[in-house]
Amino acid sequence: MKLKRVLWNLLQIALVVGLLYYVILPLLKNAKGFQDTFLTLKPLPLVSGILVLSLVILCYPFVWRYILGSFGIQIPWKKAVISWIYSNVGKYMPGKVWQFVGRVALTKSVKPEITLATVFLEVIISSSSAVMVFFARFFLMRDISPLWSLYAVLLFVVLFFLQHPAVVKFFLKLYFKVRKQEVDLVSLELPLKRNVYVFFAYFILWILTGVSFWLMVQGSNIKVGLVDSVTTYPISWILGYLTLISPGGLGVRESILMSMLKARYAVEVASAFSLLTRLALVFTDFFLFFLVLILFGGLTFERKQDSKA
Repeated sequence: MKLKRVLWNLLQIALVVGLLYYVILPLLKNAKGFQDTFLTLKPLPLVSGILVLSLVILCYPFVWRYILGSFGIQIPWKKAVISWIYSNVGKYMPGKVWQFVGRVALTKSVKPEITLATVFLEVIISSSSAVMVFFARFFLMRDISPLWSLYAVLLFVVLFFLQHPAVVKFFLKLYFKVRKQEVDLVSLELPLKRNVYVFFAYFILWILTGVSFWLMVQGSNIKVGLVDSVTTYPISWILGYLTLISPGGLGVRESILMSMLKARYAVEVASAFSLLTRLALVFTDFFLFFLVLILFGGLTFERKQDSKA
């Protein structure tokens, strides 16, 4: 058993190192390439982009709190921010379970199975929104064939269908069955209107995330267009997130993003932009973690029931 764990850890390390090497290699081949791209970033646009990204991430706890309302549960906004932001850094640990475990531990006034269900809904709906943002590029670039237009419309219909309360309850039922938990889903209210609101909230947040990265590269030699920045990052994030072997999608997300951007930009530009997205997101996640820590106090786990928001 111990040998199996060691081999698994070595596989994770090898994958991450290999993919990061693929991303960073174009910048490492020569010092001039690195100097002509990554080192041309300007302080003011970089800070502006980080601030926008920080505001975007701070919106996610409020969307999650809104999802909790579907289960008839209201928690104070401060608690939602603490629980979401603190647990968010857990995604950088191997296995991805720590992000969910942390959310449960920090929100004990809510039944664990309900908290996990809301995280499940977060993933489903935000992933749907990310895919739609990606497909929007084909219409914005105006280089989409009629067949791909049909695919995009059909995909939108499918994703919209997945937001229907009956479908969501079906997946939740399977989810709890796998976890061998008994949860009353009959009385659960998951109005379609609420799910659609959440869908479009994530859709807007994905767009703003791409805008934040685009702002960071203004005035530099990393001249990635706004449409490319907005539409390629969400799909790379989702694919990286689904890769369980890599903590935080490290290496996977960057290699996917770089591969998509190489079709339109020089490899050094694609590499620098991919690396920037990772560094900016890690910095922002931990910046918000320490900011919330300073403003609201240390990591305290709930012991009492909350009555009202």
